[in-house]
Amino acid sequence: MAGQIRCHYDVLGIERDADAAIIKKAHRKLALRHHPDKTVSLNEQQREESATEFKLIQAAYECLGDPDERKWYDEHRDMILRGGMHGSDGADGESSFLYDVTPYHFSGCYDSYDDNNPDSFYSVYAECFECIYNGEKDGFISEGNIDLNDMFNAHLSEVSFGNSKSKWVDVSAFYSSWEAFSSCLSFAWVDIYHLNDIREAPSRRIRRLMEDDNRKKRKAAKKERVEEICALVRFVKKRDPRVRAQREKQLRDQAKKEAKDKKDAEERKKNREIAKQEWRIQQELAQAEQEATDLDAGRIRLADLDSDDDYDYGGKGKGRKKKKGKRRGKNNKRNDFDSEDIDEVDAPVDVTDTSAAEVENDDTDALEVDEEGNDSTPMSDDVDVVDSGSNQPDNDVDEDNDVEYDSMRSEEESESEEEPDSWRCECCRKDFKSAAQFENHAKSKKHKEKWKQYEKKLQKEAKKKAVEDLMDEIA
Repeated sequence: MAGQIRCHYDVLGIERDADAAIIKKAHRKLALRHHPDKTVSLNEQQREESATEFKLIQAAYECLGDPDERKWYDEHRDMILRGGMHGSDGADGESSFLYDVTPYHFSGCYDSYDDNNPDSFYSVYAECFECIYNGEKDGFISEGNIDLNDMFNAHLSEVSFGNSKSKWVDVSAFYSSWEAFSSCLSFAWVDIYHLNDIREAPSRRIRRLMEDDNRKKRKAAKKERVEEICALVRFVKKRDPRVRAQREKQLRDQAKKEAKDKKDAEERKKNREIAKQEWRIQQELAQAEQEATDLDAGRIRLADLDSDDDYDYGGKGKGRKKKKGKRRGKNNKRNDFDSEDIDEVDAPVDVTDTSAAEVENDDTDALEVDEEGNDSTPMSDDVDVVDSGSNQPDNDVDEDNDVEYDSMRSEEESESEEEPDSWRCECCRKDFKSAAQFENHAKSKKHKEKWKQYEKKLQKEAKKKAVEDLMDEIA
């Protein structure tokens, strides 16, 4: 053992009931005073004394700054300060097989971490753990056991504490074995009732009670011994430079791994974005090709597209204008005939070649090409022109014309009653091949919205026309 054992509270100059803030403040004050950088101007002897004091200050703060270590130190403070003879019977009559490890819970038990120093960290604790195992082995043999292989903690002899140059695999194996320490001793020396006392018990019940008390006592002693060794292992591991170096290495490796994972995640995210863009471009190209194919195959009727249409069918309003239907042409023909030809037929007709030619020309003009460029068939065959040589009176001519008009009108009505080739929605500017399709379209939400707009448009046009007619009347 190196150095004299001093109380941690005395080293920091604080009371035993001081809280964590007071301990920290006292440590900082003394550390600044005895730090090696602050003692450069002192002589060699003073620097050595200050370095020793600084070491004690650091050891005291490490112990009292940890709540678990401080609790254990408070419980065993008197034993630590008293020291004790290793391997000898304690004050409580403990067996010589129990190596006293209380003084090794003190950082002053070693001088340095130099392998060549006999009082170094590695030398002191290597000897300590070896003595603990030897005590276990001797106690196991003294209890009448012969084969050491039956000793369940015999594996402790296969691991060594090592030195500063030991590999981490060996260091890790040592701490793993000793952190799971369990004593193989029977702890019979802590029995309250000896064998003779149990034999002389007045009854079996009392004998069993004595045995139960002894078992409880042994169990408590064994538990205390295991906790004492495990506390020593934690104390040593916390101050082992090899463990600190490995922990720092693991932190560096973890930081590198996290940085690499973050970089890989960003790279994957970037690649996903690039893949999305490429996929989007491919889909747009595929959609454009499909639209072109649909247009070529006639899946979209370009005849339905109009520059005034509010819907976008992909043609951008550049489709051909829809020609007027056959039914509409017939209606126009009928209207033209009603408005012009009937008046001319009702009027007095001169039975001359010139007048007959004029009537024929009027009929032809009434059935000219419509506004979309569709030609209509002249109706000269349907209307009989009054012969220039006829001497019938005007009344007979009127009656004949009425009969001919009625027959022509009945024929047109019969044609109009026939089922049309297509059904057209004027507000949506769409044609349908069957009445069922037209009815389904009329029930759709888009058609209803379009129909409301169409009604507003018609009302607006009607108001505009009424204002124009009123202006014409005023003029």
